[in-house]
Amino acid sequence: MNILILEDEPVHAKALKKSLEQMIETNDLIIFFEDSLNGATEFIKENKVDLIFLDLNIFGESGFELLNQLPNTNIKTIVVSGNTDLALTAYEYGVIDFIPKPVLDDRLRLALERYDFFCQVYKKGASSLKNNTNRNLKQEDTSYVKSRLLSVDLDSLQSQLNQLMDVEKIFLNDELTLEKLASSVNLHPRQLSEYLNGRLNITYNSYVHKYRISEARKLLIEQPNRSITDIGFIVGYKSLSSFYDAFKKETGMTASEIRLKHSPNAKFDEASPFS
Repeated sequence: MNILILEDEPVHAKALKKSLEQMIETNDLIIFFEDSLNGATEFIKENKVDLIFLDLNIFGESGFELLNQLPNTNIKTIVVSGNTDLALTAYEYGVIDFIPKPVLDDRLRLALERYDFFCQVYKKGASSLKNNTNRNLKQEDTSYVKSRLLSVDLDSLQSQLNQLMDVEKIFLNDELTLEKLASSVNLHPRQLSEYLNGRLNITYNSYVHKYRISEARKLLIEQPNRSITDIGFIVGYKSLSSFYDAFKKETGMTASEIRLKHSPNAKFDEASPFS
């Protein structure tokens, strides 16, 4: 099992490593350190990583930048941060858990149990702490760890999400957040995050982007005289740069290229160099 700790304070990194080695019993546990976003990104590209412990402040840079660069990998992430006000944002990225600093052993053990349970239930391919002989948390019975969705009717939940997203198009609201969408289906944000990440294999952010970009693509073709800028705002983006980036990432083309392909005489924005 390969664990990567992204932490810019060596004392905290070493303390976390020591605790992990005490809690996890496996013959092939290897714990790596990185203290920069670029270093972590390159390491992940070149090595197999099962679990990341991510600090959100790396020498003034946001740890979320790492998740932005690796949004669709099967690498599980546990955030370790003193910035507890960012917990909800972390769940929007589909993290397994958020551990506040200073890290307490009981809280770390619970996070490991959630990781293990997640791997077993959703079978995403990552190494589980319990899926091999003699590999488990030392002196702990993890069987009591429960999915946050055990009491949720998942078929009903999916139907509600389909109604909100496909019919009511709630994603057009530029104020939509994980918290607000979760409230609309009577869930806690962490429950919705687990459902999207575990059952649908997608983060909240990517989930909303897919709907918004799909709608934008439809409008670009059906309304050739409407400006690309207008369409970006209509589908729920507050920032045009975010719209352009998401569109290119989702479709592999720019909005202008899509429009030109389907409507050669369509209207373009003179001040949209990134469209």
